[in-house]
Amino acid sequence: MANVKKLALYLLLTLSQMHADTIGGEISLGFFNHQPNGDASYKGSATDMEETLGFSEEQDIFLKAYLEHPLPVIPNIKLGYTTLSHEGSSSVDNFTWGDTTYNGTIASSLSLDMTDVTLYYEFLDNWAETDAGLTLRYISGDMDVHSVEGSNVADFSTWVPMLYGKVRFTLPVTDLSFQLEANAISYWDITAYDYELSARYTLAMGVGLEAGYKAFHLDSDDLINRFNADMDFSGPYAAVLWDF
Repeated sequence: MANVKKLALYLLLTLSQMHADTIGGEISLGFFNHQPNGDASYKGSATDMEETLGFSEEQDIFLKAYLEHPLPVIPNIKLGYTTLSHEGSSSVDNFTWGDTTYNGTIASSLSLDMTDVTLYYEFLDNWAETDAGLTLRYISGDMDVHSVEGSNVADFSTWVPMLYGKVRFTLPVTDLSFQLEANAISYWDITAYDYELSARYTLAMGVGLEAGYKAFHLDSDDLINRFNADMDFSGPYAAVLWDF
């Protein structure tokens, strides 16, 4: 029993160190230039998103907001929103999507939204920063194929819990820092991950510029019945931020 009490006290003291010294946070708005890769299917065989659906490089926005506080044990919070959209057209032969088999010219589209709520602790907060926690992600969207032969839309939505981590290094006596931030999970019929590799330069009053490389991966056959996806989106991004 004494050992249990000692362990509980040790964990409490450890958690009490996992917090920011003052209330603060960060807000960023960015533009993501993403290239699609992979395939999807809806009541048919796997379909290449680039070759068959005609998807190509697109640009979309993302938002992130962090709030850190000095309260022990209670985690910090991060909110995030990313939208990915693609449109394309191509010529197909005996291509099945949904309840229709298409021949000739088709038009297709993808809308994919990801909303994150992340609870995390801060382990280090100096020239090296380290955060770890849990992200709850809501994935929603639709994938549509249509032509004169008909239209079929696969609407999907799901909640996905993910492990979260971030590491940032600031070069001494400079305003330049480098960062890796990621979420990842794999269980049952879904594998999902994303990461950012970035560099940032802080200007006056906490305003800064950030640029780097982002990637998202989603592999699931459980979003909706008979809709399978093995999709990747990756490319450079740039953002403006305010660290307060």
